[in-house]
Amino acid sequence: MSAEHQYGVKLDCGATIIHGDGANIKEPFEDMPVVMHELSPGNMADGSGFPSFGGQLGFIEFNTDVRLPRHVHIGPNKAAQPDAEQRFLAERILVLSGFAMVEMCGELYIIPPKTLVHIPPGVPHTWTACPKGVDINAAVGIVSQKELASDGTFLMIYEYEDPTSFKPTKQINVLKDLNEYEEAAEEDFEEIKIPALSSAEVHKRCWFVYNREVKKSERNNINESASLADV
Repeated sequence: MSAEHQYGVKLDCGATIIHGDGANIKEPFEDMPVVMHELSPGNMADGSGFPSFGGQLGFIEFNTDVRLPRHVHIGPNKAAQPDAEQRFLAERILVLSGFAMVEMCGELYIIPPKTLVHIPPGVPHTWTACPKGVDINAAVGIVSQKELASDGTFLMIYEYEDPTSFKPTKQINVLKDLNEYEEAAEEDFEEIKIPALSSAEVHKRCWFVYNREVKKSERNNINESASLADV
């Protein structure tokens, strides 16, 4: 990333999660109360930052009944670019409101609102909403007058590096070469969705993201905090 600011938390699978003070927070005007929360430095000239994005852009409203099969993205879309070389593509997700649950490389993460998740090429992933009633304050160990609890829904904006299609897979390891990809059959889709979890199961199984931390729930007295270097 840029030398001036380290954006968010980078996971072992290569994904980067930018929330809270992991953003590059700027107040550009002395005479106006404008606060910018920059979630990405863009595609930097020195090769740092994130790739350029020119694929589909849209939004999805999730609840706990919307559970996508695990997948990767391969493109560019042959219908649009028949002669282009196929490759794994990056994706970025901006969680606008609500609390999301994402699986990346077999691990489950609870993503708060106003968070950018950058998913690199070849990382198997899938999404659903965090179940209703999960106490985020208790999970991340913060005391606040503002209650942070999931209502069982979230709103995401998605964008792909290039025009792409949905490629379901049972695989959970990072895929480096297209020859490694194994497509899941439609009859296997239920198996590769995030299962319906109770609030207690979420606290036991998931990692919780807040600011620059990715940690297991403090409700279970698990001291497994994770930093940029050791997630």
